[in-house]
Amino acid sequence: MNAAYFWAWLLLCTSGTLVALALSTPRRPGRVAMAIGYGVVLGMLAAAACAAFAARADTAHAWLHAAPWLAALGAGAAGVALYRQHRAPAAAPGTSENVEYWKYAVIAAALASLLWRGSIIASEVLLRPTYPWDAWDAWAVKAKTWFLLGHYVPFVGVADWLLGSTASLHSGPAWAYPSTLGWMQVWFASAAGAWIEQLVNLPWFALWVGMLFGHYGQWRAIGVSRAGAAIGVYVLGSLPLLTSHVALAGYADLWVATLFGFSMLAWLRWQERGERDQLLLALVCAGVLPLIKLEGMVWCLSLLAAIGFGALPLRWRLRAAALAFAVLLLVVLVGQAQMLFAAIGWVRSGSRVVDIPVIGKLSLAWHGDAAAGIVHSLFTQSNWHLLWWFLPPLVAWRWRALRASDALGLCSLLLLGCFGLLLFLFVFTDAAEWAESYTAVNRLIMHITPAVVSLLVLLWREPSARPAHVDTVAVHGRLHGPA
Repeated sequence: MNAAYFWAWLLLCTSGTLVALALSTPRRPGRVAMAIGYGVVLGMLAAAACAAFAARADTAHAWLHAAPWLAALGAGAAGVALYRQHRAPAAAPGTSENVEYWKYAVIAAALASLLWRGSIIASEVLLRPTYPWDAWDAWAVKAKTWFLLGHYVPFVGVADWLLGSTASLHSGPAWAYPSTLGWMQVWFASAAGAWIEQLVNLPWFALWVGMLFGHYGQWRAIGVSRAGAAIGVYVLGSLPLLTSHVALAGYADLWVATLFGFSMLAWLRWQERGERDQLLLALVCAGVLPLIKLEGMVWCLSLLAAIGFGALPLRWRLRAAALAFAVLLLVVLVGQAQMLFAAIGWVRSGSRVVDIPVIGKLSLAWHGDAAAGIVHSLFTQSNWHLLWWFLPPLVAWRWRALRASDALGLCSLLLLGCFGLLLFLFVFTDAAEWAESYTAVNRLIMHITPAVVSLLVLLWREPSARPAHVDTVAVHGRLHGPA
């Protein structure tokens, strides 16, 4: 590790944190933790974007070409953050939290355990080269090719590569996958001075740390106590499948899970607190998802649909839901239809076949073994500890709180819809083999898992921590009833 590698990290973390501060309301609880968490993640993605823009002709020195652009972004964000801090009203005096000493001891023990787990994960990343399969085929192959060649070359399909008349074309099994994470790896490889896979993959550990900081900060801003937020961090950070994706660095699924969770939390904060900058932050995180992985487009559209649905007055929501149900029923009855979706293209359904551009053509049929595979993945395997066993009882226990909060209700509908999409994919299409073999079923469920943990943490918070105006005043253009 050289000085350039250190400065590359410092620049992106500083710039990303300044961007997060510029997009967060001053003098809110958890603001520093939120800015660090979101900032690390957004900084790495901004570094990738700057490298893709400025370093195509000289990938060996990508970070030097991209650094001025990233520094300019950070400087602009710093100006906005300072302006907002100066204009912000003085913070109201806060109330101290009365936490018994034994609770502090339990929280300290849990976080110490998490730190120990983090040290083990970091050692795995630093001692292991890029693991095979998707980590190599889909992501690192492009980055390593560009870095070793010293310049950008396009990746095309096998047919176009065979018919190509120049040697500048390259191909691979996942040639059409987004290149954002590849450019991020180019940034770090150029800063390290060589393709050192342990240093190129270290961002996955930083992503895990940023995910925990970002969730903690947002939970605190939404009204969760320090103890509740710390316990939520332990639950999220100790999930076996998430930490395995950190240790086996190179996959894109943890990025999708983090950004989906970040977007939902920022959207929920906008609903509960009326902070418009959080809506912008939610849209940024959702908009980046398609640039990470092809499935990210589905989650992006799900978030945008939920945000749009939540912005409607109550009477229009019912009409929109009825219209969507009528369209779906018509498609099922007719048997053949095609619909144009923004950014995806034409989705076509025929006789027992559905063709979705970002997923492919899928045959429709019932797969009972896949349903059993999903149940085993959630409730009997050691991927999730007791998370999915804990979810139904807590929702039943806090059902009144869930119904009383419009924001939590909308987030629950979003997660229920996402889980319904996964059930349809695995149980009613030939993607069932991914559930029967316990492969993609776990990774795709992981995409919404941090958001599920957030829902549990927010349901657990004390009723006094919930804003009293959530369902009574128009915090962002909606009026649900008299104040």
